[in-house]
Amino acid sequence: MSQRKILTGIAIFIASYMIAALGWWTFSLLKYSKTEFLLEQKILSSEQRICIEDIATEFNVEYHHENKYFLSKVVSKNEFKLLNEKILLFVNNNYNDFKTFITYNTLKKIVTVQISIKPEVAKALELRLHRKTMAWLGEGIAIGLITLIIIFAMYIYIDRILRFNLQKTNFMMAVTHELKTPIAAAKLAIETVIRNKNMEAQDRVLDISKKNIDRLSGMMERVLLATQFENSLPVPEKKWEFCSDIIQKALVDCQFTDQQLLKISLAIPSNFLIYCDSNMIKIAFINLFTNSIKYSEPNGVNIIVSLIINHENCQILMSDQGIGIPIIERTRIFEKFYRVGNEMTRSRSGSGLGLYLVNQILQLHDARIEVQANNPKGSTFVINFKAKDFRME
Repeated sequence: MSQRKILTGIAIFIASYMIAALGWWTFSLLKYSKTEFLLEQKILSSEQRICIEDIATEFNVEYHHENKYFLSKVVSKNEFKLLNEKILLFVNNNYNDFKTFITYNTLKKIVTVQISIKPEVAKALELRLHRKTMAWLGEGIAIGLITLIIIFAMYIYIDRILRFNLQKTNFMMAVTHELKTPIAAAKLAIETVIRNKNMEAQDRVLDISKKNIDRLSGMMERVLLATQFENSLPVPEKKWEFCSDIIQKALVDCQFTDQQLLKISLAIPSNFLIYCDSNMIKIAFINLFTNSIKYSEPNGVNIIVSLIINHENCQILMSDQGIGIPIIERTRIFEKFYRVGNEMTRSRSGSGLGLYLVNQILQLHDARIEVQANNPKGSTFVINFKAKDFRME
């Protein structure tokens, strides 16, 4: 099982456990608040009963039809007024949470006393329950979201470390292969000349050796430039250069075969200039051309380099009809050491530095690059230069 799968499993387990724990904790607090509310209601009911009993004892009033909250007493009208004042004063002084409702039946000469909980007291009790419920729910949801965000952030951070370590491992393997192949080829060619002492084949062998040494030199140049971008940004030596000249020099340094060169069609005006460091931009074009050739089919059609100019910027488009780049990979192909992880891509050699260097070089020139799909298949790399950095002569 891969490290990323293990990491994903652990993250899901921790997130599930934390959500379950927070859910149970929130449920317990809500249940406690409800129990507290019911207990306070029972306490109020008990105090109400005590109030009725105290009134019955204090003023010699009897329960009416065994209703514990309804008292009655036969009194005269004059006695009623005095009794009413005494009961109201008694309740107000001793039981602030209750209100008293006293009536007098003039025909039967019966005074009735009812004690009930004040509406504002009952409402305050319910409001307190509602506030506690909202507080516990809000706290549970907030802590849950914060916990999930922290887990997600840690997952992303660790996942990036794992992916970067994997990319570095792939880079070391790719660089080892890239270094080993030309060295072995050059060594074999030289040993062949020495062994056979064939002076006629010397030029061909030296040419093979030179090409492989140039390949090594290019590889070292890319690694060195990537290291410079990692430590401190190099300072570009900008001046106005003809774009077509830079592209032609890039094609020469690519060392393509005649068949590969026939695939490339240039539609860049010869009088088009860009303000740039020509050596850096040349390296960017070398990497783009190399990628386009590398990931094109052997019998594929042309790679087209074209130009679109408007008032705000210009776009240099490099379109191929190769294997293409999946949408989910297009934002990551410019990362250091990153390579698209399908089998067709893995069958091609590479270090994962090419497009990273292209992106870094263009950023130094206040330009940007993006990749789009090229119909019916393949990819189009679009380089955008600002208006201040290009002109027609």
